[in-house]
Amino acid sequence: MYKKVLCILTSFAFFFGSISAKELVPGGESIGIQVSYDGVLVSGTYTFMAGSQRIDPSHVIKANDLIIAINGVKVASLQDMANEMNKYQKEINDLTMTIIRNDAKMDVSIQTSYDKTGFHSGLYVKDKITGVGTISYYDPDTGRYGALGHEIMDSDTHTFAKVHEGNIYPAIVDGIQKAKKNVPGEKQATIDFTKSLGDVEKNSSLGIFGQYDLLPENKQAIEVGDHTKVHTGKAMIYTVLSGNQIEMYQITITKVNKQNSRDMKGIELTVDDPALTSQTNGIIQGMSGSPIIQDGKIVGALTHVVTSDPMRGYGVFIDWMLEESVL
Repeated sequence: MYKKVLCILTSFAFFFGSISAKELVPGGESIGIQVSYDGVLVSGTYTFMAGSQRIDPSHVIKANDLIIAINGVKVASLQDMANEMNKYQKEINDLTMTIIRNDAKMDVSIQTSYDKTGFHSGLYVKDKITGVGTISYYDPDTGRYGALGHEIMDSDTHTFAKVHEGNIYPAIVDGIQKAKKNVPGEKQATIDFTKSLGDVEKNSSLGIFGQYDLLPENKQAIEVGDHTKVHTGKAMIYTVLSGNQIEMYQITITKVNKQNSRDMKGIELTVDDPALTSQTNGIIQGMSGSPIIQDGKIVGALTHVVTSDPMRGYGVFIDWMLEESVL
């Protein structure tokens, strides 16, 4: 199944292990990302009428609550929730929902209604997040990959997405919405959900990580650049702006922030390649994760755009991503 999506992964987490790889295969591929919650996430609430009674669930359930059971029956998806709530077909039904709120498990009482159109709960809910990003690297020693360079945020609740599992898929870029001042641009892509490229085991502040299924053909490993050796001056990024063709584009590293602990904004940069800026007007959503190459070494990954000036952005050091990957 193919599905066209916009890039909705918002970008706008400690033990210090040794770097496992001396060489990495740079990425640059656009990928579709789909991750699932371990339950059903409440993204908002609304009031509704049941006969002459107005029901407002916001008094007991809040945005970002995770529903894991209804009347003691486990709920792992929207379909599970619908199957369970359709069992209660009175005008007003009293149900007990087991939820996770701020890492605490609790039971809350909620009222639902049922009519010829089905059940009404007053809850906006979701069980998955889908978006587009870029592979940063493949580690041929461990079979692991890193992507995005930042966390997946829930675009409805604007919070870190505590996802349970997920997968990455091939994506074909078939449109670009150009960046404007204070208006982020984005890649538009079609995702092939019939072919998983790997799993998503971890969503962290420095990217998403998991095992890849197969290393792409004709890819060469290059040396990993130590973050202490990154310097100002010219560099390159690998990314896709059309179809699935990876291209190299010039950037300028304008500042290197010396860091003793992991943070996603170690590299400050500008994009100054006319072949890129003519198509995007700067850094756009979906480019997050694009590997940064300097002096023939992979040194980082693109993470954020400065929305007031889309030609400017930030990158994370690649060795921070490698350390994060093993946690």
